[in-house]
Amino acid sequence: MPLKLIFASVIISLAIGCSTLGKIDPSKTLANDAVNMKADDLAGPGTQEVTSTRMNITHQGETITITLYQPIRAELHSAAIVFLPGRMATDDQYESYARALASRGFIVAVHAWYSLFTTDLELAHEAQVMANWLLTTFDVDANKIGIAGHSMGGKDAVLAAATHAGLFNSVVAIDPDDNGEVSVVREYVAALSVPLLLIGAEVAWQAASICAPKKNNYLRFFEQAPAGTIELTLNAADHVQMLDDPDRFGYGICRSGTADSKQVRITSRRATVGFFVQHMMSGPVLAIPHPHDGLIRVAEDNQIKTK
Repeated sequence: MPLKLIFASVIISLAIGCSTLGKIDPSKTLANDAVNMKADDLAGPGTQEVTSTRMNITHQGETITITLYQPIRAELHSAAIVFLPGRMATDDQYESYARALASRGFIVAVHAWYSLFTTDLELAHEAQVMANWLLTTFDVDANKIGIAGHSMGGKDAVLAAATHAGLFNSVVAIDPDDNGEVSVVREYVAALSVPLLLIGAEVAWQAASICAPKKNNYLRFFEQAPAGTIELTLNAADHVQMLDDPDRFGYGICRSGTADSKQVRITSRRATVGFFVQHMMSGPVLAIPHPHDGLIRVAEDNQIKTK
């Protein structure tokens, strides 16, 4: 318990400065990452201008703080994404992901920082609330709502999709871990009925056990995942290198990777955007990354196939 209290104080300090409601100016992460990229690279910005606002939303008596990213000229019945951060991460750590998606026509709702004591069932339920709010507020396409998350958020993205059948069209779980009282690996992932992309950090297990221990990491999700599940392993990456600012104070406890953090983030974001474009906008099949950056495997009929 003392260790948890230490983490709680760190997390609260990280959240300071990220709780102001209202319009948010874009950071430079996405633009800086896109330098020297091809114009059509899915890891970079799309063609649409994006607006972002941190707000409190209320749906059927429940209030949640989110950051909303949307194209300025959003189409009727747009596709939408619910994004769940990791427990130690603030919503701004995923801005480049949300902005890349929104600049391609998605309406993206990123859950704000949440308490250390939030349970998996509570976070999965709040994902459902966010999806229903998007449906009623923006009249998004009910058949084109995806869900993504990182760490605990990745675990609970799978949990939300498995327990709210028909609500979510596809799932991206970024380095999920199965820590906690509810086991998604044992109880839920095999029953998932929508496409799943697992993005894993190869050496995350070498850091503190609170991050992504080997006994609970993305590999365990893949072992139980239904046929067609795609696993992308980010070579030599740790649990936080896919974030917009992995070197922010407080994240060092999860640092163990030797890969270049910018390239890890780009590879992870390219796969996330590509997966949702494929399944909600009839885009191309997910591209295979350069072997130096990552390895893709596909689960087929309870067998693991390497691409």
